[in-house]
Amino acid sequence: MTKFHFLPIVLLLAACSVHNNPSRTGGSGVTEIQLIDGKNCWNNRCLRFDSTDRSVQVTGKFPVRAPRDIDLRSGYVTEAEFAQMFQTANMAYATGVGRR
Repeated sequence: MTKFHFLPIVLLLAACSVHNNPSRTGGSGVTEIQLIDGKNCWNNRCLRFDSTDRSVQVTGKFPVRAPRDIDLRSGYVTEAEFAQMFQTANMAYATGVGRR
């Protein structure tokens, strides 16, 4: 099979968007995103969250601790905090990289 046979499949997958987590509007009019254990997505950015050890992880990277300045007790974070968590998780070592 040639590589052009896979082109429709690739285009179909690229056209699919990821479902966002449930959200609410906070008291100051800021959008707050509900965090759950497992996969969380917002604006096509996805991360895995584990509430037992406050860790975040993106695909292909090791889990890291969520930033300390983010309050996770309510189960909701702002869009800026979600972006900060995603960036922190994305800066982790990739799986298979590091000390051997």
